[in-house]
Amino acid sequence: RAGGAAAPHPLDPWLPGGAAVLGTRGTGTFRGEDDREMGFRATMRALRPGRRQVDLIDPSGDDDVLRALVRDALAAGPDIAAVYSMYATGGNAATVAAFADAGRPCPAFIAHDLDAENLALLQDAQVSAVLHHDLGLDLRRACHVVMQAQGALSGTPRSWHSGVQVVTPHNIPAEALTPP
Repeated sequence: RAGGAAAPHPLDPWLPGGAAVLGTRGTGTFRGEDDREMGFRATMRALRPGRRQVDLIDPSGDDDVLRALVRDALAAGPDIAAVYSMYATGGNAATVAAFADAGRPCPAFIAHDLDAENLALLQDAQVSAVLHHDLGLDLRRACHVVMQAQGALSGTPRSWHSGVQVVTPHNIPAEALTPP
């Protein structure tokens, strides 16, 4: 939910007041996408109450289907000028291609997860920013808490919230550029 709530902050300043945002996601089988959508919607309403959000749910998970759905949304929504992709993985190259098919610019595109597809899109300036969770850090913190709870490490166990990093072409983490 925190990732979704973070998305409107970099997105909104890049858009004119009357521009709509296309929110893309899967069918809801991944709870994280549901949480992202709720966080995004609540924060966007607070920041820019009049901004229209066009929701696009891709039931197939197929890039060609998504590309066609985005093309249809663009044809029906001439005010769409941005994308917030809630996808856990994939789909963003198809969305970028649909904007190109329609001959439309996309001045603001926020994606999630710094995977290979999003890294390439970010480096090519096809995606404006990627919301990145350092899962390795989250795992280290979780292990630390378990070890404290078992007495293997000193200190009182405490909860940690997963941080969200806004990654642009100018601050890509070094570990994302190094192949595994």
